[in-house]
Amino acid sequence: MSKLNEMRMYTWNSTGLNFIENSLKAPDKKPYFKESDTDDIKSLNDAFAGKNYGVSEEVLNENKNFRNFSIYRDIKEKSDFEAIDLKLNDENNILVSNIDINAAEDSISSFLVNVNGEGDKLYLNSLIRVNLEKRAKVKLVIVTNLPKESTNVQSVATLLDEEAMLDISYIEIGASHSLVNIKNILEGDRAMVIEDGVYFKEGDEFLDILATNEHLGNETDSDAMFNGALKDEAHKNWKGVVDLRPGCVSANGKIGDYSMMFSDNVKNKTAPILLCAEKEVEGNHAASVGRLNKDMLFYIMSRGFDKKQAESMMLEATFAKTLDKIEDESLREELKKEVRQMNTRN
Repeated sequence: MSKLNEMRMYTWNSTGLNFIENSLKAPDKKPYFKESDTDDIKSLNDAFAGKNYGVSEEVLNENKNFRNFSIYRDIKEKSDFEAIDLKLNDENNILVSNIDINAAEDSISSFLVNVNGEGDKLYLNSLIRVNLEKRAKVKLVIVTNLPKESTNVQSVATLLDEEAMLDISYIEIGASHSLVNIKNILEGDRAMVIEDGVYFKEGDEFLDILATNEHLGNETDSDAMFNGALKDEAHKNWKGVVDLRPGCVSANGKIGDYSMMFSDNVKNKTAPILLCAEKEVEGNHAASVGRLNKDMLFYIMSRGFDKKQAESMMLEATFAKTLDKIEDESLREELKKEVRQMNTRN
């Protein structure tokens, strides 16, 4: 058994959130139907050398040893929006992928990574790394939409140099067992991260997510907010960490999670954590759990909608801010439809 999504500094052991004990079975190494890029990016590899990130060392080694698909993007200037679509199915049921994006000084880029699947017992081990050089601007939206009986293991790591700006969103629907680690390292002075997350879990689906914004540079700023919905007997662990390291003078970090529960049987564990090793900083962390606003629900129902319709409309409105960041209109509308349907499923 290995420790997955282990926090740098532990909270109370009784919460069961410091790490997940799990023995992930390494997949068979098999080809993926898309052709991989072959030339990696030395400057990105050098930038991430010695950095700590990912679900675990074991997971990263699996990604390296069993990898069957790679994409490398070296962005030099302003580039067009790019959608990266990754599909899994019964024939291509194992995807061990690596996406590396290097954003050069003053470059501007936008990416959508859309992972979706059809079939049984799909397996995903995904590593996404983004290196933002000075004043680079990157928008990254990651969508994971896998069927039941699928395993989703996601490691996302970003590194920001001076005055770089990252707008990152993570959206997840489905997958019976999901482990997600998102770490943004604000290394350069005045680097900025805007982070949004959305998750939907139902049945007996399980999600463990560790989101960390590590501040190293002066006057760095991070603002992260996750929103989710849980129903049936779904189980979610969320750990959100603002890590204000020594020397990050005048840094400002905010992180929070809001979960809506549609069943008394869900398991929801949430730990917003502030680690502070510098005096002249600001940090805020928050979490809340609840149900839909009764007054608003009554108002919508008074306009002729039944309760299920009204709840679905409110659910969609809650997540609209993040879903609207998806630049692919058809995918955006498809996910909104799934959100509306989530509260109507038996």
